[in-house]
Amino acid sequence: MNWRWIGYFALAFVVIQIPVIGTFFKIADTMIHESSHAIMTLLLQEKVLQIELFANTEGVTYSEFSSRTSSILISAAGYTGSSIAALCLAVLCARGKHAASLWFFLLVAAVNLVLWVRNPFGMTWLALFIGLLLFALWRRGNWTVVLSVGLYVFVLAESVSGSFTILWLSLHSPASAGDAANLARDTLLPAGFWGALFMLQAIVFGFLSVRTVMRRSVTSAKGRTVSY
Repeated sequence: MNWRWIGYFALAFVVIQIPVIGTFFKIADTMIHESSHAIMTLLLQEKVLQIELFANTEGVTYSEFSSRTSSILISAAGYTGSSIAALCLAVLCARGKHAASLWFFLLVAAVNLVLWVRNPFGMTWLALFIGLLLFALWRRGNWTVVLSVGLYVFVLAESVSGSFTILWLSLHSPASAGDAANLARDTLLPAGFWGALFMLQAIVFGFLSVRTVMRRSVTSAKGRTVSY
């Protein structure tokens, strides 16, 4: 059992429950979720109009697209992107690449601030978040490790809990189910199907993510075993 990581998970769980502070860090997952919509929009050669981030940890991406296929892929990208990001962050943390993890968040936040986010709260949050990342990268050491691990756990927790929320909404209030509602509109499948699919993929990626960081050791490319 890797007790260090159990301690990290426990501490992050406590922090995320603290008013204001917990909300501040939860928005990091919202940023990744909305950025995933935007990145898929660009990959499909469509147009990203604007992203908004809100104090209640919700967000919205406005895009222009030319086909139903584009709409489906863009709508599906949000929850999938968050789950994939959680797994990638787990790999970086497990390999001790904490600075790389923070540079990833810094890049995403900077792109959002420069190109997409225009609502006052969103821009303010991004500026504060970027400042925190730069400070941790400047101080290095424990600052980098703690923030990197904390952000990974927050993204993991939000990606999984968010999938349960969207499933509940898709079953009890389909019209309010966000991405699941959009997918139901563009396909012949009900919102409940998409909510269940989002939950299933979040659980699978979440399991893989936790298994990655909970291993006692990883083997480097040279065959050397390094304990964490």
